[in-house]
Amino acid sequence: MVLRYSKMSNEFRWIGLIDFRYLLSSVLIVITLENSPPVMAAPPEEIPRVIQDFLEGAVADFKTEGVRSYDNHPSGIICVEYGLDGYTSTFKFDSEYKLLESSNDRFKDLNETFEDNGDRLPLLRLPMVVEHALRRTFPGLEGINFLKIVIRGDYLYQIKGVIDSVGVFPVIDLKGQLVQYSIDRDGDGLGDAYELICGLDPNDSDSDNDGFPDGLEDAKDGDPLDSKVLPKILKMYHDRDSKVMVITVSTCRGKNFFLEVNSTGSNEGWQKLGESVEGDGQDKEFTIPSDGFFIHAMLRVGVEEGEQGLVMNADKPPRKKSNKNCNVPSTLRGREITISQGKRLVFRSNRRGEMVQGGERGNMVVPFSYTFSKPDHCKARLVLTFTTRRGFETMVYELTFVTKGGSGEFIAKKFGQGRKENAGKGNFTISMNP
Repeated sequence: MVLRYSKMSNEFRWIGLIDFRYLLSSVLIVITLENSPPVMAAPPEEIPRVIQDFLEGAVADFKTEGVRSYDNHPSGIICVEYGLDGYTSTFKFDSEYKLLESSNDRFKDLNETFEDNGDRLPLLRLPMVVEHALRRTFPGLEGINFLKIVIRGDYLYQIKGVIDSVGVFPVIDLKGQLVQYSIDRDGDGLGDAYELICGLDPNDSDSDNDGFPDGLEDAKDGDPLDSKVLPKILKMYHDRDSKVMVITVSTCRGKNFFLEVNSTGSNEGWQKLGESVEGDGQDKEFTIPSDGFFIHAMLRVGVEEGEQGLVMNADKPPRKKSNKNCNVPSTLRGREITISQGKRLVFRSNRRGEMVQGGERGNMVVPFSYTFSKPDHCKARLVLTFTTRRGFETMVYELTFVTKGGSGEFIAKKFGQGRKENAGKGNFTISMNP
């Protein structure tokens, strides 16, 4: 404020004074906002009629001006972005206008969220709006069942279905809008859209024919197009406390993984160590005693085709849990398993134990390394590896627990010198107190 004298009224008055620096800044801000480039919709004449028809069915309250961009990638992929409500949906089509992938930036990691809910429901319980949208968007889909979750007040439905013998899991919201979709026809862990853009074959899970799926190579620093660049899926470290070598193998779906051992390191004489482990996208752990034979042994990873069946393009949903209280322990450390035929398995640590078997001359004690896992609610898999004069021998116990208590039935298999033998079956009892 400034004090100024007025001749007309013969008095002093307080008047306001404007700071033009701030006025100029305000004007500039207004001008900047008014001249910011608006989001331009893609010209309707550029968008094929078949894609417009698809969008009208896949997007709730579809409006032509909501199509922000329409782009033809050199690979043949057609990319479309749509958004009017503050969020953007992206759709990718092949050259024949078939949908390969769809996503909405409002929702992240939906597969992991759905995995937390293993309660699958029959399609008869799907809301009518969602069912109609599903049939309209995917006329060739054969539905099986669905999962339901709620995220920030939005109901989302993941449908398990099949299109042309390929498993798909589209996600649709309560308005009938397509939220997420991807297809992986060769089941290698990479979506078809990604493979086409990268120059890979979406119908061949192993583009360079080196035995490793393209998805595994892409994730583990391999080259899907160069058979000389293999993925880094093998890690090893020595657990000195347990005197065990721990071998960790990164796996993928659709393939089985196993270890082979060789005492000389030559091209011949490789022996399979135990049985193959079904890949599920997680790391699998093998343990081998580090004393004796292992000092001169060499290891390598083998990969073979998994069971032929429906190829899934998304992570497998968890199996529905049983209401039975099977009491499967999370660890065996400090426990014992009594097996028929007078054998006891004593677990000294998380990786090492001893097999104790009574005889006329007293107890025979044989040390082993082991891994323990729970593939199902009432089942466990126990793999024991022994050091022998000729190398290694592996016993695999499939344990099925009863409703209550630490007991049940087992089936055992024996692997040695590349041979597999049935080692019997019977009952077991486990001490649950360390």
